Amino acid sequence: MSRKGLYAVSTAVFVAVVFFITFPPITQMLDRVRPRVLGFPFMQFWLLFIPLLLSVWLIIWFVLECRIEDREAAAEAEKGGEKNE
Repeated sequence: MSRKGLYAVSTAVFVAVVFFITFPPITQMLDRVRPRVLGFPFMQFWLLFIPLLLSVWLIIWFVLECRIEDREAAAEAEKGGEKNE
């Protein structure tokens, strides 16, 4: 995955999460289906779950971006080594 692809996917995930947080008909519909999750009222669970979900996504994004940077640095070093020879 390229850096642009990572940014595109990250933006899409962020927009989807913000949409599901702020769009009341979706949360109201889910609240009617099963009013309790793990013993919590649904809205309390939802408000605790979303920051956790975003934190996990940011950790994944950080790891993926580090891998992309390492790959780019290795490619750059390889190009530099070819020029010096």
